[in-house]
Amino acid sequence: MNTPALMSVPPRILLGVLLLGLSATLLSGCSDKAAETKPAATAAQEKSTASKPAGEKPTEPPAGNLGGRRGMMGGPQPVSVVRPMIKTVPITATAAATLSSPNAVTLTPQVSGTLQSVHVVSGQQVKIGQLLFSLDAAPFRTALGSAEAKLKGDLAQARYTEQQVKQLTPLVEKDYVTRQSFDQAVASAQAASAQVSQDQAAIQTAKINLSYMEIRAPISGRLGEISLQPGNLVQANSTALTTLVSIHKLLVNFSLPQSVLDDLRREWPGMGQPVTQGETSHMGPRVDILDEQAMHTLGNGHLIFVDNTIDPSSGTIRLQGLIDNPTGQLWPGQFVTARLTLREIPNAEVLPATAVQLGDQGSFVYVVRNDKVETLAVQPIRTLATEVALPTGSIPIDTQVIYPLPGRIAPGMAVHVQSHKPNPEAENPVPTESQYGHEHLKTGQHPQAQYGERTKPDAATPNKKSARPSSAGTGATP
Repeated sequence: MNTPALMSVPPRILLGVLLLGLSATLLSGCSDKAAETKPAATAAQEKSTASKPAGEKPTEPPAGNLGGRRGMMGGPQPVSVVRPMIKTVPITATAAATLSSPNAVTLTPQVSGTLQSVHVVSGQQVKIGQLLFSLDAAPFRTALGSAEAKLKGDLAQARYTEQQVKQLTPLVEKDYVTRQSFDQAVASAQAASAQVSQDQAAIQTAKINLSYMEIRAPISGRLGEISLQPGNLVQANSTALTTLVSIHKLLVNFSLPQSVLDDLRREWPGMGQPVTQGETSHMGPRVDILDEQAMHTLGNGHLIFVDNTIDPSSGTIRLQGLIDNPTGQLWPGQFVTARLTLREIPNAEVLPATAVQLGDQGSFVYVVRNDKVETLAVQPIRTLATEVALPTGSIPIDTQVIYPLPGRIAPGMAVHVQSHKPNPEAENPVPTESQYGHEHLKTGQHPQAQYGERTKPDAATPNKKSARPSSAGTGATP
């Protein structure tokens, strides 16, 4: 290169040449990168086209894929709704309780003797009058025979003395015998008559003792353990043969706070006091017996006794109910849960317990109005583990209460009522006869349909499946 020639070029022209060369180099590099990228994309497209059947148009990727995904996530939240069930709700009080038998007997012999026979076994169900035990009756038969023989001799003596009095009566009037002799004859006759009466009483006693040889059931019930065997000597009124308890009716003993007295006075006039002739007798409030976990109803009856004092240490009053036990499933001494019905609320609106929420301003439910979530304040009058009772008219009849609650919900959120009916029994079992023995439906619904009423989706609402953007192009086969 001719250096002097370059030196003769003006600096401004030389700078322009250098900038032009640098621009050409940069443009060349970008073209090479685009050329490398384009064959890769073209190869991928050709591979996709080759994998499709002949005649099918290639699928074009949807424009703005990320934007479509955002539209799916930002759409209305699908929810399920229920309507409150109308029914009579009892106001009850529960407490731990124990059962006892109203008739419990300890069987003991009334005479001393030898146990001859045992006609029953431990734990056997017996009826009133059934033969249970037999004692050796031989000594008592002998005593009865001796008393009867003595009575015969005393009767003969009584007849003789009576005849003596009859014979001396006319003689004493004529002074043929002394008054003293006559008086002695009368006294002897009276003594003989008294001896006859005594012998007759002895015979009756011997017969009674002989009847004690057979020990029969005084009541119907269930026997306890029998530890004695034939041949054992038993003592009168001291040796316990076994126990017998009645189980067809049982007493339930429990205590409740003193505040229940107001309801008891209102619902049970007289509180168990005997009524005079012409007055109406009122049966005590209903008492239900449940297991220890208060899950299953075991029996029911009514209240029969309210104690006359309140325990000052606990502020509770002792109550007692009489329970029917026809099948014998309840047992004396068993620990149970007693539920006393104080009063009933007719036509209450009942919702699943988890549908009612607790906020800063009190209880409320989420409802659907104009396809958006709103809150509705409610005031529960009774809350259980599975349901909440509201006063009549708390929720309008056309209100859609959201249940079950989704994971994310807030007032103002757009929602879509779906047609699928969730099964509320899976989370909150429907109260049945086994749980609330006396609760009954006022609307005549089947228990399994109590929260089943849902609002069907509007016909104009698009189906969830059809609203999903399709990945197929315009030429895809449906």
